[in-house]
Amino acid sequence: MPGTGARIYKIPSYSDERGTIAILEWEKLLPFPIRRMFYTYLVPTAEIRGEHAHKHCEQFLLALHGSLTVVADNGFFRETFLLDSPLRGLHLPAGVWGIQQDHTPDNVLLVLASDPYDPNDYIRDYAEYLEYVKGKP
Repeated sequence: MPGTGARIYKIPSYSDERGTIAILEWEKLLPFPIRRMFYTYLVPTAEIRGEHAHKHCEQFLLALHGSLTVVADNGFFRETFLLDSPLRGLHLPAGVWGIQQDHTPDNVLLVLASDPYDPNDYIRDYAEYLEYVKGKP
């Protein structure tokens, strides 16, 4: 089935009477080395975040608490992913338009990025994004 290239990863975890630990190792699980991390929280449920694509930067999204919906769009296909567990992460490859929405009031979204912040890497206009995708080999 065709898709956007976005993919859910199961995060390995181990539990005992002391609680649970989840482990992210880029050599074993994450599809890229981490060069930047940020998180969002206290996002009102009606607000939409993201609404952009990166030309080069890849992202890995984890709902550490609460839940949200992520829409991935590659200009040809659109997929929706529910992030509702800290044991499931979503890889958004470079060149995929991402939208985060439907945040629960307690949501904390951690984003691991392959590159430092670069404003020139962003495509923030969807019509411009579609032209960018159309021009890719």
